[in-house]
Amino acid sequence: MADLYDAVVVGAGTSGTYLAWRLAEKGFRCLVLEKEKLESLGRSIGPFHMEEAAFEKFGIPKPEMGELLHRLETITMWSPDGNRGVTARLATLDMDKPAFMERLRGYALASGVDFREETEFAGLVWERGLPAGVKARTADGEEEMRCRLVVDASGMGGAVRTRVPATPWWENDPPDDLDTLVVYMESWKNLEGYLNPGINSYLHFQGWYAPSYGEEMIVGVGMPSSPEGARRRHRAFASTLPFRGEAAWRTEGRVPYRRPPLSLVDNGLMVVGDAAFMNKPFSGEGVTSAFAACRIAAEVAADALTRDDLTRDALWPYNVRYFRDQGAKFAYLTAFMPALASLSPPEVDFLYSVPGVFSEEGTRALNLEYEMRSDPEKMRKALPTLVKGIASGELRPASLARMAYMGKTAAELRRLYEAFPEHPSFFGAWAKRARRLWRKADSVRHAYFRTLLRKWS
Repeated sequence: MADLYDAVVVGAGTSGTYLAWRLAEKGFRCLVLEKEKLESLGRSIGPFHMEEAAFEKFGIPKPEMGELLHRLETITMWSPDGNRGVTARLATLDMDKPAFMERLRGYALASGVDFREETEFAGLVWERGLPAGVKARTADGEEEMRCRLVVDASGMGGAVRTRVPATPWWENDPPDDLDTLVVYMESWKNLEGYLNPGINSYLHFQGWYAPSYGEEMIVGVGMPSSPEGARRRHRAFASTLPFRGEAAWRTEGRVPYRRPPLSLVDNGLMVVGDAAFMNKPFSGEGVTSAFAACRIAAEVAADALTRDDLTRDALWPYNVRYFRDQGAKFAYLTAFMPALASLSPPEVDFLYSVPGVFSEEGTRALNLEYEMRSDPEKMRKALPTLVKGIASGELRPASLARMAYMGKTAAELRRLYEAFPEHPSFFGAWAKRARRLWRKADSVRHAYFRTLLRKWS
């Protein structure tokens, strides 16, 4: 008879490994399936960043030399012309992704997690209409692993989520091209010119630069669905920077940019990380935002496993706790950010000149707390400047109207998510309202993404 696991996690990336580790620490037997070789994970990414505060928050020891590349003190958000920047103090650790993943996997192994590499999820095992395990494909053929809970942490494609029949509580649609961003990065060497310290972000290009390995600098952009468009946009972005260099290496990949499924659970099932589209709406980074969800999922799953109740009702608190907090903040930002990013470069340059629109406090809150904050008194004083900007043509009335419209929609979404239903029986009416609001938000985002595709592809 096949071994019985408490949980099978599909995907050995950061979210799947972290969740399995947390469950194993609580005494549950976990198996993680990974279709690639474990040693290859993270190598296509190289350097990545985590806020220093996240390590204590998620109970992860800080990295040491070798894994730790740089400790960065600030993040600066720049205007498109590069003449104005808002800098906030935000301690961030720049790390080697493969080394970080190996260390995370070591914690999981020490806690008793089993890993199976080069093992691809092939389907669910069903008993009496409920998940009872997974089918996996290896070089030696197909086998079954029995379990009480299946967690999809397989990445943007959602290997488990998209193969489960849809129910009123479970969406199985794959992401559309207009729901993805291609991230293209180059690591530059032989640098010449001015390098601002820390992380540097450019909203207009969805671009950034930050330290890479050694003395190199990562220069990257995001671009909807088009690899060639991403490379063209990268060249345009790079030409605006105050320094030059030679590409030591290049890499690209895809990240999701859309709302998460309206429910993250069903009977015997959970979904986390990129499979649940949990990337930060303002940067595309998904490690720490996924950890926030995984920590909740592990606590809820542990309680359900202890009571031997893996029904939708028992797993529902994962939905409630996630969506009422981080999920509500991300809903607001996912809806509003495209309206802000779609402003023309001169319009964004103008807004940087208006006191109170961009601020150090707001920059820090956005990156650390996922909040868009402004000082009401400063904004009140800024109104005459905004009116003059419209009169002079520096800010188009249509742009201001679009931001106001999406700001209202985004605020409605946030309030709706903050009132996520306590029980599945109330979910239908809630989901109907959510879909109506997301149709508005998606139409603006898709229109903006199509504009970028026409420009750069």
